[in-house]
Amino acid sequence: MTEWLLSGHNTQESIAVAHPLTLTSMEKNLEESIQWFMDNFAGDILNLDPRLRPAQIVQGWIYLNINYTVATALTPVDPGSLGVPQEILDAHPEMFVNTVKLSPLHVPRLLLRLRRLYKDARTFYKQRLSSVEQPMRKLYWDLLANPNIPVEPLWSFLDQHREKTELLGRAHETVSIIMIILQGILQKSAPQLAGLFVGQNTPTSLIGQRIWELRERAAQAGPEVTRLLQAGVTDLETYRARPEAAAFVTGVEAFLHEYGHRGFRYELDFAAERLVKFPQHLLLAIGSQLAATEAPAHRAEMAYQESLHALQTLNPLNRRIWRSLLNFAQRLIAYRENSKNCLSLQSALFGLLIHRFGRYYYPNQPDDIILFYHREEFSQFLENHGEPLVAPEILERRRAEYELHRKQPMPGELVWYNPETYHWRSAYAQPEPMPDAVAPTRFAGIPASAGSGAVEGMALVTSDPLEAGKRLLELQGNVILITRLTDPAWSSLFARLTAVVTELGGVISHAAIVARENGLPAVVGVTNVTQHIRNGQRLRVDGATGNVEILE
Repeated sequence: MTEWLLSGHNTQESIAVAHPLTLTSMEKNLEESIQWFMDNFAGDILNLDPRLRPAQIVQGWIYLNINYTVATALTPVDPGSLGVPQEILDAHPEMFVNTVKLSPLHVPRLLLRLRRLYKDARTFYKQRLSSVEQPMRKLYWDLLANPNIPVEPLWSFLDQHREKTELLGRAHETVSIIMIILQGILQKSAPQLAGLFVGQNTPTSLIGQRIWELRERAAQAGPEVTRLLQAGVTDLETYRARPEAAAFVTGVEAFLHEYGHRGFRYELDFAAERLVKFPQHLLLAIGSQLAATEAPAHRAEMAYQESLHALQTLNPLNRRIWRSLLNFAQRLIAYRENSKNCLSLQSALFGLLIHRFGRYYYPNQPDDIILFYHREEFSQFLENHGEPLVAPEILERRRAEYELHRKQPMPGELVWYNPETYHWRSAYAQPEPMPDAVAPTRFAGIPASAGSGAVEGMALVTSDPLEAGKRLLELQGNVILITRLTDPAWSSLFARLTAVVTELGGVISHAAIVARENGLPAVVGVTNVTQHIRNGQRLRVDGATGNVEILE
């Protein structure tokens, strides 16, 4: 069997090296939802090797299988959107050749199936998503307030929730796959319209709007509150102690209640720390915006109008077709961000439930012990209301393996993997060490957001959103974030940035979507860029072409 090419460009936005329960759950969820979609969309056309899997775990990390993506693609695959560099494409061109043969009769049949799958997903979003989210939200906050809730009502909730979880995953996968298809068509046929590929009033975009509203409340609270925020004071109790800050504090608490379940980092990890535990991150974001004179929505509107002008230059027929497709894409983005918000809430809730069950069923063990179950074991545990229990000595062996993975260097964003021997190796050739004099000054990545055009600014290189928030309070002028990836912990900082460059991600990654919603240029999938660019260097970023240049 040939080696698989595995990509972490999308999965590592949601989880890093993780506990066995998180890893095996994500692997199984991806397999079930993707295979369900493909079976219902093109199962009678595809002739897949049954050993080929959509996802694979390697040394404590989860990867998507590019071989599976190519084998199930009914349209040409864009390797760049998967994070595949040109060097691998040149060395293995045959890997990315679409082998699925479609007859003229297949096309209308596939379009009808895609339409049916979309309508089923749309029905879920319109009629059932809120009934999934609201009970989870209530139980999440109940468990935060009382971590030792009796287990009996928890079993009742989980029995009712099981089917809803499956429907949520299927709806999310459906709109995600259709979004990828549309984004690929857009990038190939009309890249100048990418600024219109944005959602309206999604949970992600609303985070930025709410932070601007809190910035307004802070300014209204008076000069002392403003001074504290700009000085980086992040103890919420300091503001609670000031009567003039009462409305501001109420707004902060409401924000944390609405978005506090979002992961501080890697939000689909059951063990991820949540924003509700990090009010200092929110306060730093508010402080960094106090010097701004324009709402972030203004910059986003400018970028939107530029793309809208490009749409107007098309001939009437093309303009009508693209307007219809983009309106459809905006609905898809909104649906996907809503279900992603719900999936984050589900992960946060299960994190609390896992610790509660750990204390109840393993009273003499650390309360995170159930994180070392595998997905199949945990499913049996849930179905049988706490039985059977995995032996503590087995779980401790897995804990030791997890700790080993945490200490080991990560395998890389792209790896070759042999499914028969389990051997893996980096997909990147090891470069020869170069003296500083010939270090690279130009980088190419995936153009994710054009913004209002190419920009210049000072580099801020960090993988820590809290550090970024503190430094943004000190920096003046245009700031370009250089980081490995972004997730919801970064969303509140985008309004202060001029551009974003990430090592990981694709066209529907967090950085790409939030950059478009904020009207920022963004380039993603730039390999090892954090190792080549230093803090304070002046850069030029062109989000339309995917080029990044060190100017000085």
